Amino acid sequence: MFHIANHMTDEKREILNKVNELIEKRKEELLKQLPIVHEVDDGIIIRFFTEWDNCNDNVDIKYKRVVTESPEEMVLFYYLPKGAYFSLMERAYINCIICLNGCVEIKTENKILVIDTNHKVCLDTNLFEGRALENTYLLTTNNRLNLPLL
Repeated sequence: MFHIANHMTDEKREILNKVNELIEKRKEELLKQLPIVHEVDDGIIIRFFTEWDNCNDNVDIKYKRVVTESPEEMVLFYYLPKGAYFSLMERAYINCIICLNGCVEIKTENKILVIDTNHKVCLDTNLFEGRALENTYLLTTNNRLNLPLL
């Protein structure tokens, strides 16, 4: 059996290695430009996060405001990548958290909550921190009547 590699000169082998390195480098650059792909319970979501906002304390956390018919209610839709941390601070705009997919850990002054897919919790405080244990999609709600006056 004839093998090209056995008859290759050192010079040709170096050129081939260099070409392979350039191909690998370009492949990695192109893959970074692809959207983030997530699996959700019954399907796959390809997300570009265009027209989403970044959270102030972690730009990896994306959110979008959900328009509601009730002027008293504020609803936000979040994406938190695995490992994303949000620091301890007051979040008057969040009272209840619904985990649509993934898992997030929330720490309040009194307790640690782990919220996973298809679970809802209502916090007894608006001062908390946390981190995403998996790629996570959350809906948060708060009644504007509970918001402090500005």
